Amino acid sequence: MPGKANGHLHLTEADQMSPDTPASYYYGEGDVHPPVPEEIEEKLRKVGSVGDVAASVVDRIAQEAHARREMIGGVDHLWIMLQDVTDFNPACTTVFTMRDRVTVEMIAEQLSRQSEKFPRYRQRLDSTGKLFRGALFVDDPDFDVFDHIRVRRLPEPAGKKELDALVGDFIAEPWDLSRPLWDMILVENYHDDDGAVCAVVARGHHTLADGQGFVISQLYMTSYYDDLREMMDGAAHKLHKAKRGLLLPSEYSGKLKSLDPYAKEPFTAPLVHLFLVLLYWLTTAGTTLISVFWSTYQALRMVFFFFFTFWRIEMVVDETPDDHRRSAKREFSSSRVFSLQDVKLCQQAFSGPRPGFAVAGVPKDQRKNARSRVGHVTLNDVVCSVMADVLGHEIATKPEPRSAWGRFTRAVNKVLPSPVPFFIPISIRAPGDWSMRNLSTGANVYLPPSRNLTPDISIREIHEHIHRCRYELSLFKHSLWPRLCFHFLQLSGQAPVLSPLSWFPKSKEQHLPVRLMRRWILKPIADACLESFAAILTNIPGPAKKPITMAGVEVSKWVALPPQGGAGTIGMGIISYAGGISIAVSADMVPGSRGVARRICEDFERRFELYVARAKEVLDHQD
Repeated sequence: MPGKANGHLHLTEADQMSPDTPASYYYGEGDVHPPVPEEIEEKLRKVGSVGDVAASVVDRIAQEAHARREMIGGVDHLWIMLQDVTDFNPACTTVFTMRDRVTVEMIAEQLSRQSEKFPRYRQRLDSTGKLFRGALFVDDPDFDVFDHIRVRRLPEPAGKKELDALVGDFIAEPWDLSRPLWDMILVENYHDDDGAVCAVVARGHHTLADGQGFVISQLYMTSYYDDLREMMDGAAHKLHKAKRGLLLPSEYSGKLKSLDPYAKEPFTAPLVHLFLVLLYWLTTAGTTLISVFWSTYQALRMVFFFFFTFWRIEMVVDETPDDHRRSAKREFSSSRVFSLQDVKLCQQAFSGPRPGFAVAGVPKDQRKNARSRVGHVTLNDVVCSVMADVLGHEIATKPEPRSAWGRFTRAVNKVLPSPVPFFIPISIRAPGDWSMRNLSTGANVYLPPSRNLTPDISIREIHEHIHRCRYELSLFKHSLWPRLCFHFLQLSGQAPVLSPLSWFPKSKEQHLPVRLMRRWILKPIADACLESFAAILTNIPGPAKKPITMAGVEVSKWVALPPQGGAGTIGMGIISYAGGISIAVSADMVPGSRGVARRICEDFERRFELYVARAKEVLDHQD
């Protein structure tokens, strides 16, 4: 019989060697019993072999990696979080007016083709609201293209005024994140003086795509698709060859045209290609280093202006009534179409260090491609200069503010410099990228209105004003910081918890701490950022040379529009189409500034015509 010493069981050699001794002989009722062989076999059967376990782990890792790749980026998440915390409505909008009737079936056919090219049109968001896993787009099993098309008839006379009201209501509609994030309206009875007899209005949530991606997907439904594909894919192919030195020297720079013959000779071509590769990458490196310097300067300027102005910005739209809540309604309007030749006249007249410098000494019949080597003025420089004047005038002529803070800021603005702050998006979409991801960033740009906002403005004053705006826009365009911020923000797509906007979601607002944090900290900070500018202004390049068709019907006019920011801000799109240019505007509908979107468009028309008239005076003087 074994004995116990110090509470432990000691077995004799005979006991250890006895195979027939039952386990109960060694273990008391309270001791842990070893599993019987049957239990071990059952557990091994459930777990599987080592190979099965390894395969299961690898499969789980692969699934997680695939899900991570499919998750939307941090910029895409930003629009959802802002919509959750604030009253921001991230709607990108396009309006097509048509010269002949189109039917629902015709539109549905184009949309079906579109959704095959851009799958997000038949997908919905999934896994939203999680802190450590980003949302992703998944196929909607209930998707039906007809669920996203509405048919409307305008009240008579069914013209531009009535269509503008419909578009304003459409922009203001809330979003249902449980369905594909887009909608379209077919307006059957619209007509105008340009010969349009119906209209097609579409909007997409900014998480569906950035502005450029949304416009690309909309233009895919038109005859412009072939030209657009050739342009985008051609640019991608050219960039690919440029990085490898495979283009002709003259395609890098006209000054290298003399090297073209050597690039075609079998013996000298390798040396020329090596030279071009080194030239490309050294130029890229040098440009990047220069951009870092100017980027830092631009960032410091932007930070200074932000803290110098965000607390005293006077919006274009009047103050809301006493309840201080943002108006749920929106206004919309668009300007008439101007010839791109008029823009070119302004470029030729006002480029360079003085008016007329770009065409000085150039015969009139040879001015088509005249360009100043220094101080060249772009289309954006001209249009943004006009827009700064228009908004500056609209702000100056607003009624006296009713609130004490409004009266204080207006008094301060009469003393301190008050540039008009614009938020301008920047596309970082690579050539040939057809995806509907958000590939845009942006920053505030502070453009001063002209010192003379009257029709008596002189040529010299216009030239000086355009070049002040050109300087600010040039700093902005060459800055690297918005791009770096974009890539940093994208990281939060994998873990939304990295963004403070996700910490206190509306779904948990029933908890008092969450409700207090949202109301008194998170929302005020987000609103301050969204109201740190007066307008979101974007240039949307379209089919600039000739009209296009949709479902075989010619498009009379096409406009596109970015979302607005915070309360009182406006959204503005500059659109080029069929040899012309126009603008579109959306704004909050507030009783004290009703009709502001239409007034801005009309004031833009008058001010632009004045710039063109002064440009013609400059060019006529050269003759």
